[in-house]
Amino acid sequence: MSGTRDGLILGIDPGLAGTGFALFAEPNLVLACSTVVTIPGRDGARLLTITNHLRSIIAGNPPAEASIEELFMGRNATSAVGVAQARGAILNVLEECGVPVFEYKPSQVKVILTGYGNADKSQIGRMLAAQVKLPEGRLDDHARDAIAIALCHARSRKFARAATR
Repeated sequence: MSGTRDGLILGIDPGLAGTGFALFAEPNLVLACSTVVTIPGRDGARLLTITNHLRSIIAGNPPAEASIEELFMGRNATSAVGVAQARGAILNVLEECGVPVFEYKPSQVKVILTGYGNADKSQIGRMLAAQVKLPEGRLDDHARDAIAIALCHARSRKFARAATR
């Protein structure tokens, strides 16, 4: 992929019904965030909506790396299938575009942001507000989670660099 990537991190919270995206620049700036909400119907059309949005983000601001939440197998198998489909489509586009991908478990994101692996949404929201410059206005859960995943990767990347020195 051509163009300067400026160390931008694309955080992604995958889901078939709603996928959050956040473009993050270190040390603590959220350049943009969005949520793609798809209309119930054919899964292929929903995945196309998600991947078209992702392609437009990458074309406008090519990220150096992407971070995405790993699949979490909860009680709702139907929801897990939708998340898996969205993740697969997203990972395909990122691979096509040559964007390296780093995956994090939800508990890893929570520990890195709050110090507690079972933190709830409000705790994560407060820690994000304290640690990064968030966009004006109200953020939905998907956009907020995408920011958290991007910040998690930024912190993890910083620790990895320090460990190799």
